[in-house]
Amino acid sequence: MRGIGWAILYRDNITGNLVNQWINEHETGHLAGCISLLVLDVFEHAFMIDYGLKRGDYIGAFF
Repeated sequence: MRGIGWAILYRDNITGNLVNQWINEHETGHLAGCISLLVLDVFEHAFMIDYGLKRGDYIGAFF
């Protein structure tokens, strides 16, 4: 698994349920009819300058 993309927490506009979704591509995979509440960018450009190859440290700092 490459492990790049976005982790997104959505709220479904119809049911009100919260949904976690992993998005691998910039333009595909987004959930229709949902609102993005929380987005974590896990593409290398988001953490490389500050964290180098330590993606886990970047994710830990996000939370």
